[in-house]
Amino acid sequence: MIDLHCHILPDVDDGPSDLEGALAMARVAAADGIHKLAATPHVPYSGLDRAQIAARVAAFQEEIDRAGIDLRLYVGADAATSIGAEALAAHPLHDGPYQLIEFPHTHLPADAGELVFELLNRGRVPIITHPERNPSVLRSPDLIGELVAAGALVQITAESLTGGFGPESRACGRHLLRNGWVHLLASDGHSADWRPPVLSKGLKVAGRVIGKAAALKLVVDNPAKILAGEGL
Repeated sequence: MIDLHCHILPDVDDGPSDLEGALAMARVAAADGIHKLAATPHVPYSGLDRAQIAARVAAFQEEIDRAGIDLRLYVGADAATSIGAEALAAHPLHDGPYQLIEFPHTHLPADAGELVFELLNRGRVPIITHPERNPSVLRSPDLIGELVAAGALVQITAESLTGGFGPESRACGRHLLRNGWVHLLASDGHSADWRPPVLSKGLKVAGRVIGKAAALKLVVDNPAKILAGEGL
C-alpha cells in the first residue's frame, strides 16, 4: 500500500519528536503493508521550505535504510490554503502535478472553488485533505461534490472510517465514498501510537462500503499514479 499523507519526519511540527519515534512510525507502517509513504509536514507551520523538506526526507530515508525497514519515502507537504495558490504550487507531492491542500479546520472557505480553479490553471491538481473532518463539510457534504466536479481530488483519513474521529466524521467519510468523491485513503499519521500510520483497518471499512476492488484503488492504484504524475 501507499500512504500519501503522513507526518513522519522527526522533530518537525506535530509529528514524532525524535528519530526513535519516527523509526517506530516507519516500523508500524511497514508492518501494516505500507511500503511507500509521502512525508508531508505542515506548511507553513513547520517552518520548512521545499528544499528543507527534501533534505529532511533524504536524511531520514538513510536512517530507515540503516534500520532495515522496508519503506520508501517521498517528498510532500500538508499545505495550508491560507498561503495562497502561488505558494501552494511550490509544494507538490514528489515531482508531479499533484499536491495536498488543507483548508482551515474550522470551515470550508467561500472561495474554495476559486482556489481549486487557480491551482488547476497553474498546472497543479489539488488533493483536499480530510474534508470529512471539516465542520462545513459535516453540515453540507455535497460541497465536496462541487469541488470534485471542479477538478479537485479528495483524500480521507483511514481512521475516520473506523470512528477514530467520531461518528459524524465516520458517517461523512462513508457518504463521500458512496458518492465516488474519494480518490485516496491516507493515514495522516502523527506517531506510532496516537494516530499511527495504518491503512489496513480503514481499507476494510472502505471495502464494505464500495467493494474491495474499488477500495484497493484508494491505497494502491491511485496513489501509484499520483507519484508517477499520471492521470487518475
